[in-house]
Amino acid sequence: MKRLLLVCLLACQAPAFADEGATAADAVVAPADPFTGWHWYNEPKKKKEAPPPQPAPEQQVPDFSKLSANEQAKVLQGYTREALARAILYPTKENTATFLRWQKFWLSHSTMFSQSFAVAQLAYPDLDYNLEHPHYNSTAPLQQARDLEEQTKAIAELSSQYGMFFFYRGSDPIDAQMAGVVADFARLQHISLIPVSIDGQISPQVPESRPDDGQSAKMGITHFPALFLVDPVSKNYRPLAYGFMTQDDLAKRFLNVATGFKPNF
Repeated sequence: MKRLLLVCLLACQAPAFADEGATAADAVVAPADPFTGWHWYNEPKKKKEAPPPQPAPEQQVPDFSKLSANEQAKVLQGYTREALARAILYPTKENTATFLRWQKFWLSHSTMFSQSFAVAQLAYPDLDYNLEHPHYNSTAPLQQARDLEEQTKAIAELSSQYGMFFFYRGSDPIDAQMAGVVADFARLQHISLIPVSIDGQISPQVPESRPDDGQSAKMGITHFPALFLVDPVSKNYRPLAYGFMTQDDLAKRFLNVATGFKPNF
């Protein structure tokens, strides 16, 4: 009975839908806005603002008018190193060309500096090293003759005041070889020589040697062979050479001592 009443009720309501030309499914009206949940879960998110673009290193050019020459050079060198690094790590034709331009820049300035060097020497002749010390091969014999003349003068000047004491070890072959060099040099330059054997062994190169009776200790000599200039009047002495040395080097050493080791340039 209940089922019959329900069927009748539905039959009575059906014409209402038919009159409007709609179906029962059309009776369900969709809401204007879909349900999106509680408002605090759906607040619109703020978009993050992108940081302003940073200029490339090439564009970060400081005010050169406020920089010293040294500071300017450091900045330009930094750009050059950056260009080289980019060309190596990212070898594109553009990056390589950028580095080559920097390389050309430095080469150009280097060439200009070389030219200004020559101009400065013409304007200031006292700065021209070649005036006093020519470096051309054709002038080498003339320079050598001048040096020899100065050395001979220095030897004559010192030998007029000093004699030479030569301390050596007769058992040491290098000392014995140096004894021959010193003996020949003293004979050629007419310098008084007193050889002293530290260990008591006499070298045949200097047969007139005398044994050391404490002279080396009094003079504070601890390294051998040792050649000293000695003033027989004032008893003053000064070292001339240690170790082995050729006659040419001995002549130069006399010049050094006579001039107070003044640089030859």
